[in-house]
Amino acid sequence: MIPAHRERSRAGLSRLIVLAPGGVTRLELFVDLVFVYAFFNVTALMSANFHPVGLLQGGLVVLLLWRCWASYASLGNLVRLDRGIMPLVVLVAAASIFVVGVTLPEAFADRPHGLPGPLVFVVAFLLARLGPLLIATFALWNVDGRRPPVRRAWLPLFVSAPLLLFAASLPLLLPAWTPVVHVQLVLFAVAVGVDYVGLWALGAGTWQLTSAGHWAERYSLIVLIALGGTIISIGTSRGLVGDPPITWSVIIGSVLGIVVVAVLWWTYFDLAKPAAEQALQRLSGGARSLLGRDAYTMLHLPMIGGLILLALGLKHALSATEERTVHQWDPGSALALYGGVALYLLGLLAFERRGTNLTGRSLILGIALLTASVPLALRVPAVASLAILAAAVCAMVVADRTIFRQRHRRLHRSVAGTATRVSGVWPHELFLDLLIVYAFIQVTVLMSRQPSAAGAAQGLGVVVLLWWSWCYYAWLGSATSRDAISVRVTMLVAAALTLVLGIAIPQAFSRVPGGLPGPLIVVTCYAAVRILHFASFWLAARADPTVRAQLSRAAVPAGAALALLLCATLTFPPRGSPVTPISAVLWGAALAIDLGGGYLIGPRNWQIRSLDHWVERYNLVVLIAFGEAVSSTGVALVSAPISPAVLLAITLSVTLLATLWWTYVGTDELLDRRLRQVPNSLRAALARDAYTYLHLLPVAGLILIAFGLKSALAQLAYRPTAAPDPWGHTALYGGVIVYLLGDQLIWQRAHGRTSRRRMLGVLLVALTAPATARLPGLGALVLLTAVGIGLATTTPFPATEARHGSR
Repeated sequence: MIPAHRERSRAGLSRLIVLAPGGVTRLELFVDLVFVYAFFNVTALMSANFHPVGLLQGGLVVLLLWRCWASYASLGNLVRLDRGIMPLVVLVAAASIFVVGVTLPEAFADRPHGLPGPLVFVVAFLLARLGPLLIATFALWNVDGRRPPVRRAWLPLFVSAPLLLFAASLPLLLPAWTPVVHVQLVLFAVAVGVDYVGLWALGAGTWQLTSAGHWAERYSLIVLIALGGTIISIGTSRGLVGDPPITWSVIIGSVLGIVVVAVLWWTYFDLAKPAAEQALQRLSGGARSLLGRDAYTMLHLPMIGGLILLALGLKHALSATEERTVHQWDPGSALALYGGVALYLLGLLAFERRGTNLTGRSLILGIALLTASVPLALRVPAVASLAILAAAVCAMVVADRTIFRQRHRRLHRSVAGTATRVSGVWPHELFLDLLIVYAFIQVTVLMSRQPSAAGAAQGLGVVVLLWWSWCYYAWLGSATSRDAISVRVTMLVAAALTLVLGIAIPQAFSRVPGGLPGPLIVVTCYAAVRILHFASFWLAARADPTVRAQLSRAAVPAGAALALLLCATLTFPPRGSPVTPISAVLWGAALAIDLGGGYLIGPRNWQIRSLDHWVERYNLVVLIAFGEAVSSTGVALVSAPISPAVLLAITLSVTLLATLWWTYVGTDELLDRRLRQVPNSLRAALARDAYTYLHLLPVAGLILIAFGLKSALAQLAYRPTAAPDPWGHTALYGGVIVYLLGDQLIWQRAHGRTSRRRMLGVLLVALTAPATARLPGLGALVLLTAVGIGLATTTPFPATEARHGSR
């Protein structure tokens, strides 16, 4: 018997947990952004230990991370993560997952001068795993017939947790001469096996799949996140430090890598995703839950593992594209590259078979071509191996359009009624957004290499270019009413150009000897992205003279801005020299003209076919900027020892970002309601001003915050009591001011008046900045986070959900 007071406590807590239908919430997306960093660090772990034992360690960590993520996907299908007590729980979970990502390089080998890394890693992981179980227990405790299944859900963790803790404690218990790593591997493997066998054995009786749409969308998003990890690996293959020259081999290899990733993205979202979702929606009860477990939780795992292995292979391939590094390309790297693609395709084949009872013929063809190509790939340089791989995977798409054309069209018609959008936008739009994540990371690299006012100005100038090109593609996606093949191809080409642009961002204002001119690469790629947008929009608007007229008006300032940028590239100095005044003036004039061109189009000509799509598009890019801040913060700690000060700094950083995000959600909800209330004659102008222009300020502020947090945490790891770096401190506080000021201006444009609370927040941060400049870095971060918490606690949380979601 359970005492009555405990029953009352559980009942009281369960009332703070809302069991209600809804779509994928932004809090779930926020957690996914933290998982981005963790998955990215798995690739770094395997790359630093590129041998069979190291690869096995990475595989075990992937299994742990996947099991952790899947538990949050199940929780989001059960309860509303944006209601009651859940936002606080998600914040704690995000901090735990981020600690897991930071300590991941020490999961099996402790670094000196810090806390025991393996133990911190396991404790953080177990905290992250406990969250969904605790919430589900309290949420279902008073539901008839659900107590026994909930109790059974705890059994695997009761067995695996002691094994993981014991494995993490071995380096402290055993002498150095013992085979600690091998014993750890065995214990980790047993713990992982128990967890997955327990998941399989529990069956559908422990949990019921409430929403097929939510379930399918959550897994679609994590596939996109893993694809994003491969893209980041392409861009960071030559490291985030130093200034290596950019050569043709680097560009060709990067483009081939993005072609491979794009084809893998296409194979999932073209047919497999909507067909499996349709099959899931047809079922109900236990049959639906079993299909959700088998096809999604189990069979998405090899796809995720394959993408992480592919990221590892791409990282090695693109770091060996030059003559001085060609010796780094070895058979192991080639096997990782091809093996990752093969594992992904095998997982997708099994997913299609279990989910739709169909066998993908093009997938079998792709696997056969990959297998046949391996002997040749082992004997050629890295770029040639990438070319062979790209040709093999492209053959699958060609086969679907030729040999298997009739069957492919028939299957497409059968799933035509199932929505193919993810998070309210098309998958190809999200694919482009993943490249924006990498480009934003590169902006912080540019700022880090020149920590000064000039460096910050240069970084923000590049942010404006990235923002403006992204806005035009957001406009394209909103104005086109269907998922046409031409639009997909346009987005993929724009993504490849954005990748090359991102590679050159750290050299956007200088020339590095021995390589192609970075300024010219940045401007040329930007020009190509803009021209591609105009051309695709012109073709899409063949029968609409109004749209063609607005495009013609927009082309005039765009052409003038591109001409000024091209002229500026002729005057950039070599590396180490300051930017000339004429280059700065040309860049400033080009940005002003380009931004001002949006008003030449006229508000009536901003075609917005779907208001939901427009709003969600900008919400996601703000989330992407938050994800970039998380990734940049983690990069600062990649080689630092784990100490109590570092753990506290991580917690404060995640809390600060969460409070800023919380503040934005309240403003966005007000703006969304206002857009739906105003007449059509005013709606386009409000959408243009509040989203296209004023959202630039929060995004720019987050880039500055990312640079500031990166600087602060890098210093706190080694000198926690020292005063903060002046430029890092200025960027951190200045970024928060810019972010809050942008939030205030969006509020003012939507509401028509100033928010005193928001302006008070701006003033508090501005007054705190000089007062904390001489405090220890940790103290400055504590005070800034306290101000953020104060703002967040006075902001009513609107509990919005993704507007497209359905249960």
